[in-house]
Amino acid sequence: MFKLKRAQCTNCLLCMQACSWAHESPLQSLAYSRIRIEDDWPEVKTIGVCVGCPKKPCITACNDDALVWDGFLRLDKEKCTGCLDCVDACTFKGIQVDPRDSLPLICDTCDDAFKCVAQCPTGAIRRM
Repeated sequence: MFKLKRAQCTNCLLCMQACSWAHESPLQSLAYSRIRIEDDWPEVKTIGVCVGCPKKPCITACNDDALVWDGFLRLDKEKCTGCLDCVDACTFKGIQVDPRDSLPLICDTCDDAFKCVAQCPTGAIRRM
């Protein structure tokens, strides 16, 4: 899904804005972005997004069978109880929490359009 180059991230947040716009227009709040940039200067920034890791510990952690892999991680909101075990299990900080309903927010690749990648001016986030 993604290849991340954290050292190239300038913290411009254009990826987060593109994600929020793609999913939550007209709200456009960065709180609804499925990708997160955390800057803990002088440490290298953290780019939190589902990278489709091979082991998928988030799926294993979900006792409700609410997560499935289908080219990207899909959440069945009807099955999800909001325990957020998937968030804790993700070693890439790739699952965010929706501030409205406290359910997981997960990258869906913008229907294969990868809006965050298109907006990244430095190549810190790339499509694989």
